[in-house]
Amino acid sequence: MKILVVDDEPRHRRGMESLIRNLRPEDEVLVAKDGASALELVRSETPDAVLSDIRMPNLDGLSFLKILQDERRRTKVVMISAYNLFEYAQTAIRHGACDYILKPVEAEKVEFVLRRIEEQLAAESREHSETEALKQRLSLASSAYRNHLLLSWLNGSLTDLERKEIESSAWIQGGGIVAVSELRIDADSRAPFDSAAWLRRLEQAWAEFGEAHTILIEAPQEGVCQAATLIRTPRLTPERKAEIRRMADTLGAEWAGHGRLTHGIGPDCRSFWTEAPAAYRAAQTAGRYHFHPCWNGILFHDERLPADDPLVLDGEKLFAALQGKDAEEAVEMCRSAFDRLAAGGHADPKRIKEYAALTLIKVKSRIRGYVDRQVGSVIASAALNEVPACRTFTELMTVLEARLRDVHHAIRQPQSDKSEKVVDECLRWIQENAKEELTLEKVAERFYFNPSYFSTLIKSRTGRTFSDHVTEARMRRAKELIARNGMKIYEIAAECGYQDTKYFCRVFKKWNGMSPEAYKHAAYARKGREG
Repeated sequence: MKILVVDDEPRHRRGMESLIRNLRPEDEVLVAKDGASALELVRSETPDAVLSDIRMPNLDGLSFLKILQDERRRTKVVMISAYNLFEYAQTAIRHGACDYILKPVEAEKVEFVLRRIEEQLAAESREHSETEALKQRLSLASSAYRNHLLLSWLNGSLTDLERKEIESSAWIQGGGIVAVSELRIDADSRAPFDSAAWLRRLEQAWAEFGEAHTILIEAPQEGVCQAATLIRTPRLTPERKAEIRRMADTLGAEWAGHGRLTHGIGPDCRSFWTEAPAAYRAAQTAGRYHFHPCWNGILFHDERLPADDPLVLDGEKLFAALQGKDAEEAVEMCRSAFDRLAAGGHADPKRIKEYAALTLIKVKSRIRGYVDRQVGSVIASAALNEVPACRTFTELMTVLEARLRDVHHAIRQPQSDKSEKVVDECLRWIQENAKEELTLEKVAERFYFNPSYFSTLIKSRTGRTFSDHVTEARMRRAKELIARNGMKIYEIAAECGYQDTKYFCRVFKKWNGMSPEAYKHAAYARKGREG
């Protein structure tokens, strides 16, 4: 991975560069002294990640980030600042920053952020490859290619050649409305889903209002299927809207066994050719507001009202409530603030998620020194991963409330009790997974600890090393299997996590004072005497 460090302070710049080289010696590290020189390097070197200070001469970090966003750069940006200001974090995340780190920088935090960026880039690369493969398959079938052209037209991404090709299509003549439908398939749905049948049924339902043509926008992926329908229909009147609502209710009931079906409706188009792309975007925007359950599955673009009020939530009062005896005070405080922010379903879901993520980041910053890093990591993961993935306001509030309860519990529970509980859980997990490849790093990551700290914690609590516990668990398992007299030594070795049978035998003898064969004979002899 190629990483760019941006800081106008030479000492900080050298320190961050050295830290990253020690953490990730295989990565390439570039440095820049200000935002202007960093921008040149991004354009010429295309780094995968940028760790940038905020306050710098020539071009400050937030302006630098805004330019990268405007240029649609894939580079992941992490903002670093000595100022714990909510406004800075809010602006950084709004302009596309993937994280916000406070100085002095902790090595564990940098390592965690860079590893997460690496995973995101790998996932995006796979998604890009899959998208390219899909495009090739679309061009093989004429009907699929026609839909591809129509979708490109709606998205405003037609080439000159494609534009000439689609101008003759009958579907761009006349006017009507554009509807975007989305089916979110329930994870526990057992009913087989046929996307082709769903498209046919959509087209049939919309045909009640005029000639309809349905295009698949997004095939079932992560439980979501989307389609756009162009309907040649007279102007939308209140009566016609009521009829469409009744149709949507009926259609939603039909597909309720699969999941939740919603529709966003764009404005009237006098001419599809000139107005349908804008109407399509308006329908998509309306569809996003089904994040709020209050719309009951259908929303016309003109039903949304402006809602730009900020979140009113006192961070210090929230933290005081988190320190109290009952977490419900903090939960209710947060719930009330976000209910007001939602403005009866009119607030932009993206904006609500931004405020939710920033609230958790602010809580994480405030609890530093009160709880261990495991809790902080959970809060950060919720802000960066769980919150953006929420599909509904209800789901978002569930995440927020759960994380607030985590913080309340962590603050109220003595540190020593927490450490002992984690160690007990770890040892139990090692025993249950003795067959797997168990490394300190792997187990530490599972329990949200730095490996070095985790190793010290186990040794201080038990008097034995992590490796000793792994070996003990495997030897205990090996003796149980040998005593059963139903497996060969090499099979027992594999069952206990050793691929090398000779090495297993050496470890067994060192641990038990005799070889596996000798132990087997001794076990048989004991059984004979007892029998």
